[in-house]
Amino acid sequence: MVRLLKIYKNLLTCTALFILSLYYFNPPVEAIQTGSIELNDIFLDYSKLDKNTISADAEYFFYNGETAKSKEDRLKFYDLAMGKYQLLTKIDASEIYPYVQLGRIYDEKNIDRLAKEYLYRATNLNARDPYANFYFGEFFYKRNNYKRALNYYLVAYNNGYSNSYELNLKLGRIYEKFADLVKARQFYDAALKMNPENAEIQEKINQINSLNYENSEYYYFIRE
Repeated sequence: MVRLLKIYKNLLTCTALFILSLYYFNPPVEAIQTGSIELNDIFLDYSKLDKNTISADAEYFFYNGETAKSKEDRLKFYDLAMGKYQLLTKIDASEIYPYVQLGRIYDEKNIDRLAKEYLYRATNLNARDPYANFYFGEFFYKRNNYKRALNYYLVAYNNGYSNSYELNLKLGRIYEKFADLVKARQFYDAALKMNPENAEIQEKINQINSLNYENSEYYYFIRE
């Protein structure tokens, strides 16, 4: 009986040491801060986390990633931001914004599969969300897939982003590439009103006007 009690005590001691070692090497706070998936995540109630603080941290890290001068710093801040945005998706899986931000980060990292995966998650939640569609358009624009970029850009434009300087400029450039100079001029005109000092856009408009494109036979041919 005494021998059994000693064995039982030894087992309890070993179990306690094992649990303490888990907390020492993988503290729960670290899992929360980085957003990494740990075994103790199973026991977390994400609704209890401070969403506002995590969101503010995510934006802070993302901004520093965008403005960092070195690639090393940029990736470091993006990784920190990713952890925070991942946490936000767990706190509320119905929010579009964190998914878009994760898509943007993976886009910056040139990890196309994950960038599209998160952007698709965002647009699956709301197919007309202008923020998600704009950055999905950005993803395809950067890769010279102008037809797909145009589709997403137009959804963003028609759902609240018509006053976006950057979007009007991109739409003007795409329509110019597609040789629809009337529409190109329409979006260039809108962009110029938002940024009258942009001499490059004014020059584009002057070039299109000098072609008298709208009254040409070529214009009516491609419009039919």
